[in-house]
Parts: sequence; C-alpha cells; structure tokens
Amino acid sequence: MGMSLLFAAVGAPGSFWDSPSNVAAVIWLGFGIAAIALAFGLAKVFHRFNGVAWLVLGAGALISLYGLWLMLA
Repeated sequence: MGMSLLFAAVGAPGSFWDSPSNVAAVIWLGFGIAAIALAFGLAKVFHRFNGVAWLVLGAGALISLYGLWLMLA
C-alpha cells in the first residue's frame, strides 16, 4: 500500500509503473542520486573533493545516466 501511494505521489501515470523496466530504471536512478549525495557528503567530510569523492561522483553520474537511458528506451 505504501509503495502505491508513493508512486501516486510522483504523479506518473499508472501505465508507467506497469512496465518492469521502468520500475528498474527508477531504482537505478535512485541509486545514482544516492551516490551523488554520498560524494558531496564525502567532500564535506574531507573538506575538499579528493579522488574518492570524484570517483563516487562519477559512478553516481553514470548510474543515473543508465537509469535515465533505461527510462527513455
């Protein structure tokens, strides 16, 4: 019930969520956004963008792009 309310809150039509590939795309996009947020958190902890933060930021960007590509394909 909670997931259906969450999907309804997004405002996407019901047919969007009927496709398993679209649901997977949203999950990939969520992981990518979480990785980007983690990269900014790491940069704040280290007080600068070091190699690890850049690596996590790049990985998050690639994961997000993959989720978007799945959603549009």
